Order: sequence, then C-alpha cells, then structure tokens
Amino acid sequence: MKIQSTIAVVDDHALVRKAIQFRLAGMGYKVVLEAENGKQFLDKLEDSPSPDLCLLDINMPVMNGFETAVQLKKKWPGIKILFFSMQNGSVYMKRAREVGGDGYICKDASSEEFNKALYALLPPVV
Repeated sequence: MKIQSTIAVVDDHALVRKAIQFRLAGMGYKVVLEAENGKQFLDKLEDSPSPDLCLLDINMPVMNGFETAVQLKKKWPGIKILFFSMQNGSVYMKRAREVGGDGYICKDASSEEFNKALYALLPPVV
C-alpha cells in the first residue's frame, strides 16, 4: 500500500485555504497543516509531523513566504516548497528559487498547470 502524500497550505485567505484543501483532497493528497502566515506555520510545524510539501503564498502579514522559506529550509530541509502567488513576475520566481523554492505557480494558473506543478514535486498515489 502506498502512503498518501501530505501537504501544508499557508495562505492568509481562509477561503483560499479551504478551496485548495478541497482540491488537494480530490487529487488524493492529505492536507495535514494549514496556517494564515509563515510564523503561524512554523510554530505549528514544531508540534506536528512534517508534511511532504508546503504550498506557500508570498504576500502574507506577519511573515511572508520568502522569509518563511528561509526558516523552513534551515530547520526542515526535506519539506518541498511550491510557491503559490498572485505575483507573476520573473523577479518573484527568481527570488523563490534563491530561498529554496522547488516550484512556483501563479494563483491564476489553469487546473492543468496547477496539477503539473504539483505532480512534478509530488507524484500522485495511484
């Protein structure tokens, strides 16, 4: 039996987190952690099993996605990071790579693009 991949969703919009959680569950993934900013995520991670991947927004209050990624890679280097943002510029994508991001997808991407970005980092369990 294959083990279901686990994901953390970090975004400051509750509705976005719930919609993504619903979408990921339908794709066969398990959301094990959600947070509204990077600090809350890192605090929760201290007392939780590490997810395989973090779907991480960039623009959030308290601690943004770039700051979060730096801290995450220091303490939990095995967690993959898929940045998920409204920012569609190459400057953001370059910065995402510099801080340890494994992938980048814009929030206005198609379902197919979202699937492709996710599957590149966490192949679906069949």
